[in-house]
Parts: sequence; structure tokens; C-alpha cells
Amino acid sequence: MRVRTAVIGMVTLASLAGCGGYGGTGMYGGGGGGGEGGGGPVGSVTAGPGIQFVSGHNGSSNTAVDTIAAGGTVTWSWTGSLPHSVQSVGSPSFASSGTMTGSGTYTVTFPTAGTYQYDCAVHGQLMTGTIVVR
Repeated sequence: MRVRTAVIGMVTLASLAGCGGYGGTGMYGGGGGGGEGGGGPVGSVTAGPGIQFVSGHNGSSNTAVDTIAAGGTVTWSWTGSLPHSVQSVGSPSFASSGTMTGSGTYTVTFPTAGTYQYDCAVHGQLMTGTIVVR
């Protein structure tokens, strides 16, 4: 189960990477690494006790599909000064984070089976994902 949780975290992280910083080349970073002062915000997902994934990727459009067991928890976290959010879209839904500027975390427990869609209210299609709860 830990391996599965780790994979879920990595895939979720890929979706957050698309909600990365501005800067570098192109619209949302790219070659220069993006972000304030060249560092860029770093998105990370904690997928379970002691399991954390961190990435500095910016400017990609990644769609994640994560599968977890009913009762499972997903935590999104990010650093930097740019605003981000985790916003449930569609039905079934979960409580959205609202927009947070700067570093932040947001945790959701999914007690009921279903397919949950989300995006970033600030960056829209640059950060999207799906969580399948079985």
C-alpha cells in the first residue's frame, strides 16, 4: 500500500507542478526555472506518513489521475509568493481550499467512493487533477 500511496503522491505532484511559477522563458517559466529570484515556487505533495515528494518543475500542463482507498487523505503543499488553490470542480465534490498566497498546505480526506476533479482557481487548466476513490 505504501508503494501505491507513493505513486499517488508523485502523480498528484505532477499536477501541482503545472501550477508553478512565472519567469524564465515562455508564459510560465520553462528554461529559466521560473519564479521569484529564479528559484520559483516548489510544489510538493505529502501522500502519507513520512512520504513527501518535492519538485521544482514549472510551466507544464500535467493532468494527474490518482487512485486512493475510501478514507484516504491527500495533502497539497506549496511554497513561494504566488497565489494557489485546490478547487473541487464537478460532482462529487470536496471542500475547496480557497486562494492562498505564499506558502501553504491543504488536506482533504475522501471518505466516499467516487471520481473527484480539481483545479487551481488561479491557474485553471495549468493545474488540474482527478482523484479516484475506491
